[in-house]
Amino acid sequence: MVGQYEELSCPFCDKGRIQALYIPGAISVRRSGTRSSPGKQSIHKSRDVWLIKSGCGVCGKTAKELERKLKESGMI
Repeated sequence: MVGQYEELSCPFCDKGRIQALYIPGAISVRRSGTRSSPGKQSIHKSRDVWLIKSGCGVCGKTAKELERKLKESGMI
């Protein structure tokens, strides 16, 4: 899995910029079958992963506080 760095605005003060690593979810196709039956195919997608790398330099919030607030607001 390859991640990319994103810069998000701070949800508390809207002035600071925080660093986050975004890893998009992967899609996998599963196929099951035997000689006597053609089988089934199912598609599974894993969740997106966000890792907050830094706290806010303006308001002083930590990375854990920022992650909790971003999850509550639905941004990540």
